[in-house]
Amino acid sequence: MNDTQQISKAKGRPMLTWMGKKPLEKVEYFPAQEKEVYGDKDSKEFNKIFWGDNLQVLSHLLKEYRGKIDLIYIDPPFDSKADYIKKVKIRGEKVEGEQLGVLEEKQYTDIWENDEYLQFMYERLLVIRELLSENGSIYLHCDWHKNSHLRLILDEIFGEQRIVNEIVWAYETYQGMVNRYFARKHDTIYWYSKSTNHIFHQQWLGDYEDSINYERWKGYIVDGNKIKGNNYPKTDSRFIQRLNKWIKTNGRQPEDDDVIFEINSFAVSSVWTDIKPVDPKDLEEKLSYPTQKPESLLERIIKSSTNEDSVILDCFMGSGTTLAVAQKLGRKWIGCDINIGAVQTATKRLASIIEDQKKGNQKLIKDDFKGLLGFKVLNVNDYDIFKNEVEAKDIVMEMYGIEPVKRSWFDGELDNNYVKIMPLNRILNKLDIKETIKAITDNSSIFTPKTSSKSGESIFEQGVIVVCSGAELDTLDYIKKENNTGVDIKVRDILTDKKNLVFKEKPEAAIKVSVENKEATVEITDFHSVILMRKLEVENAKILDKQSKAKVEDFRQIIDSVAIDVDYDGQLFNAEIIDLPSKKEVIKTVYKYPLNKTGKSTIAVKIVDVLGEEYFETFVVEVK
Repeated sequence: MNDTQQISKAKGRPMLTWMGKKPLEKVEYFPAQEKEVYGDKDSKEFNKIFWGDNLQVLSHLLKEYRGKIDLIYIDPPFDSKADYIKKVKIRGEKVEGEQLGVLEEKQYTDIWENDEYLQFMYERLLVIRELLSENGSIYLHCDWHKNSHLRLILDEIFGEQRIVNEIVWAYETYQGMVNRYFARKHDTIYWYSKSTNHIFHQQWLGDYEDSINYERWKGYIVDGNKIKGNNYPKTDSRFIQRLNKWIKTNGRQPEDDDVIFEINSFAVSSVWTDIKPVDPKDLEEKLSYPTQKPESLLERIIKSSTNEDSVILDCFMGSGTTLAVAQKLGRKWIGCDINIGAVQTATKRLASIIEDQKKGNQKLIKDDFKGLLGFKVLNVNDYDIFKNEVEAKDIVMEMYGIEPVKRSWFDGELDNNYVKIMPLNRILNKLDIKETIKAITDNSSIFTPKTSSKSGESIFEQGVIVVCSGAELDTLDYIKKENNTGVDIKVRDILTDKKNLVFKEKPEAAIKVSVENKEATVEITDFHSVILMRKLEVENAKILDKQSKAKVEDFRQIIDSVAIDVDYDGQLFNAEIIDLPSKKEVIKTVYKYPLNKTGKSTIAVKIVDVLGEEYFETFVVEVK
């Protein structure tokens, strides 16, 4: 039934075992839904952000990207036994003097039981190796909690000979002295390659360019004790000063070997002490996202192990630092995260960078920029399946690998069976089974009789598969009693067949849209989030002081942002209007935008609540 991708066996010896360890021989394919586009929506190619479980995203990527990704950087959970919590504030200080209520929302969790962490990482690293190109590398960022375990897993998957470097990132943190141990101020980054032909470009400390080399500097050395002229690049002035100091100290002109030695002393080693963590006071880079890494760290990794045409993947993207640096450097990139907060943070970050690049910001885009100026946001296995039955049917057919048919009552064919997909916004009932039996009888000509069959078996070669979203308890017994067609009827329940499929209860909104004098007006008159209100009720139950309980007396208090696409094409969302109020403000609720073309067009409205839950609705308008 399933569309699967095969996974190769680990290359090295299994030196580590754990309870429940099992190989990953194949993975199930999950289709992706394109949801939004940012930047240049007319681009022929797009970078991608995926929202979903990264194992399912990696499985999805295998179809297109197997053996094509040059760099994969991951900063996975460290098994630190910690929850990373963000404080979610209900807006509304300006709404009738309302207090800001606070909820706690898990932004990132790092709590594991038994050996599930090791199996979790083992499975993902096996798929990651399939995605890497023959010139590709993986950089795995970890710390003291599990670095020894992860080293053995990497040895098993890639082979012990494929480790290139164990990089120590030693940094000064804002943690002071501790009483019971030495302050922990370094992380480990393991660099493994797919083959011996991995991409590598030497990096240099300070402000030295990648192109620095011996031949370049030999031309600056002349007789006597001085460097030739002032025709060297300004960024190399520190190196010139160093050579002049060497000449003064040694009292002679440096030989070729001396120059090479001086040059090499500026090459980056496997111990990185010159890169600082994100400064809490740096308002430009700091995003208040747990585990955020500095851009300078990713810049070094990306410059070291990619070419200009390389594709980069970060499947634990968090705040999107890898993607942000890749975008600035003109590399193609793919990111994913299971946390909607990460997707929203990274999306906003990348959209802002691209907008500045499109404006020609020379700090972000050079004259020889070869990157893409557009990206898409996609969902994997988080489907708005109850809102659009046509799309839901397409998703389910792709998920099972059903070939569509344009004849008879059935929707498709699969493994010598005709398939009918029942409405997915309700459970399968006896009337559906009666309808199926009648359809078999009415379409009897499409079934081929068996040449021979035993008593009690179906008498036709083909069977019928009914796909549903839940079924009445006695459905199978009813089929057994009522089906006398000679055609075998099987039931496939997506809620049990696809146990990981996610169905979510979405918020609701009331929106008015009108057009007058070629100007569209969008007014949000109400908004309700079941999930948020339930959570708020639970949080308030913990608070004894009634005055401290969070109150929602205006729907604007629970809305985080509003985005409107005034010319929605039905496929990808691209906002012309974005309302992102500050923490102490609320949304405007009324938005106006000129419509320059006559005829019908579609306006799409996306509302995100403070927990990150989204509401989406479209409206058809006409300009005469």
